[in-house]
Amino acid sequence: MALREDQERVGEVRRWLLGAAIIIAASGFALAKAPPQLAGLYEIHQMEMAGGLELQPNGRFRYAVDYGAVSEVSEGKWEVEGGTVLLTTYPMPPKSECDRGFASACFDRTPLSREGENLILWRWDARIVLKPVQPRPR
Repeated sequence: MALREDQERVGEVRRWLLGAAIIIAASGFALAKAPPQLAGLYEIHQMEMAGGLELQPNGRFRYAVDYGAVSEVSEGKWEVEGGTVLLTTYPMPPKSECDRGFASACFDRTPLSREGENLILWRWDARIVLKPVQPRPR
């Protein structure tokens, strides 16, 4: 009877250790994909433009912009690869709803380059400068 109880206890410890290892590995993976120092709110301060970008520490983003007759929004996942922020709309709308200048902006690993603390998005015919809101959330 004691042997069976010891085996059950060992099984419980193994399950707990496996669960802890998965959580630690997943959190390390998420941090590698979406560095927290880039997370935060970014605003557009350009003539005839309004909007912004929120990079959440959990690797999700929200985006909206109004530029002349163009009004679009998007949400999804973000990651960093080689110093470049990549946006991917998720869930991806049907192709017929993508990039018509209104409604859905469909990003498919769309790059945002970095200039200091600013992020640069090339969209339509514009170079959109996204400036971090101060003070930056950390």
